[in-house]
Amino acid sequence: MAETFKRFQEQFRVFLTLTKRHILVFSKNWTTVLFTMMVPVVIFIVYIIFLRGMMIDGIQASLDIFDQLTETQQAKIYALADCWMMAGVLAVSCITVSLNTNYILVRDKERGANRDFISSPISSRIVMVSYFSFNTIVCFLVNFLVLCLCMIYLAAYGAFMIDFVDFLALVGIILLSTMNAAFLTFFVCNFVKTESTLSSIVAIASAAVGFVIGAYFPATGIIQKITVFFPGTYSASLFRNYFMSGPLYHVLSMLDSLNIPGADIQEITNTLLTQFGLVLDSDPFSFMIDFFGMEVPVNIQAWVLAAFTGIFAVFNIAFTYRNFMKAPKLKKKRTKAQ
Repeated sequence: MAETFKRFQEQFRVFLTLTKRHILVFSKNWTTVLFTMMVPVVIFIVYIIFLRGMMIDGIQASLDIFDQLTETQQAKIYALADCWMMAGVLAVSCITVSLNTNYILVRDKERGANRDFISSPISSRIVMVSYFSFNTIVCFLVNFLVLCLCMIYLAAYGAFMIDFVDFLALVGIILLSTMNAAFLTFFVCNFVKTESTLSSIVAIASAAVGFVIGAYFPATGIIQKITVFFPGTYSASLFRNYFMSGPLYHVLSMLDSLNIPGADIQEITNTLLTQFGLVLDSDPFSFMIDFFGMEVPVNIQAWVLAAFTGIFAVFNIAFTYRNFMKAPKLKKKRTKAQ
């Protein structure tokens, strides 16, 4: 028993050392750190400059009473658009940041460092877990900073309607989403052999992920049916539940204060929900996902995201070990005979 505990301590110490090593290598490469941070910031800026105006124009066109509202009342409706997009920014960021962070894994494979680790007395499982842990830690910290940036933006626009419980729930969703993304991207990157290939994948993913999970615009028709098979869709929906429940409550309270008939309030609410591609649960402040006619509530969305995380974990255990053992042969430079 004492021998087993001692071996565990040694392995745990090695795990901490390797994880610290990955973090230090990552932090010393300022170019990679900058680009990792820039991905969510660029999406954020694109929304403010382009997408926000398009969403607001859509809301104005769909609501007959919009012109009758005061600027303060209109701002409450704008808050729905802002919170909808902030949730999408975080959902996309969890995936793209995790994918970009895996450059350490790919670089070590390209240079043969993984062979050095495995040829030593270190367990290969410890090495793989250290990469995963490093990815999760960096991704969580970056996305927590993105969450804080979103809160500052909402407060600046007078759209900060999130209580402390919802904030803690958002932090928990970030953790679950980053773990899901870490398992998924770790699995993908175990089949990537060079940094140049990873750079191409990151560029494509950064542009496509937001559309695949319905983060930029509400998914409809056949696209909506496709998005339900991607874990990022459930991550985005969970973020929206806790970002948008407060603003929706304030909008409905505002409509009540205007003495609008109940039937008209329901019509206005349905118009707003349709504008954002949302489906209400029996609880009026939580949103569901339409899975081929079946309505998936919030608690099931969390379980689905957790299930995806478990499936990707199994894939990593089952399929990536042999790939991880393989490192591309380093090409030797031939020198001409003098």
